[in-house]
Amino acid sequence: MRMHHLAVPVLLWLCGPAAAQDSPIYIEFLWSRTPADAIARQQTRQFVMTGDHEHQICVAANATTDDVGGLQLELRDADGKRVSLHRYDDYRGAKRCYRADLGIGGRPGDWTAHVLLGDGGTNTATIRVDPSLEDSPLFQERGIPYVAGRPNYDASIPPEQWSGRLVWAMDVDPQGKVTHVEVEVAEGVGERLRDRAIAAGYLNLFPPDPGRAGTPLRWRRTLDFAPQ
Repeated sequence: MRMHHLAVPVLLWLCGPAAAQDSPIYIEFLWSRTPADAIARQQTRQFVMTGDHEHQICVAANATTDDVGGLQLELRDADGKRVSLHRYDDYRGAKRCYRADLGIGGRPGDWTAHVLLGDGGTNTATIRVDPSLEDSPLFQERGIPYVAGRPNYDASIPPEQWSGRLVWAMDVDPQGKVTHVEVEVAEGVGERLRDRAIAAGYLNLFPPDPGRAGTPLRWRRTLDFAPQ
């Protein structure tokens, strides 16, 4: 699947976290835990130390075997100091999400998640971490979501049919809440993902902006799909 976004500054993080591109291990950060039957999820570029948001770190290994021999997940703060280390011996390679352990006393800034598989595979990705949203420079970017809803894949669609396009628009109120979502373009497989795109739209979270009192922010997202 190829993706692009109409807002260039967030192209990279919407397409995936800052991880090594030559690694077969995918790392994703979620603002909150996704219910098992959810059709969309909350990708995030920001964690916060306060509150109970159930931040998640997800790992998927495109392994050549059915068993990668477990997983070690380490999180380091902006100084490179380890804040948490967990091992999951039952990890076999399919995508799984784990609650992000932010530890205590880590220095705010760009933190690094380091994944090491039992078969030796490894990758890293970065995520912004601050004591609260108000402390984060990302929270000052009023026209960009710090959490972007993303449609979950529909496993009932055969891989060769993943071809098409989706464009959907969201209206955002002064509090940063999405109040309306509509699909503007749905072509090919995009037509079958309409409901997922709308659900994803309502999961977006934006910083507040009193300037939207008169005119809501209109924010668009585009996804292009192609068989891999």
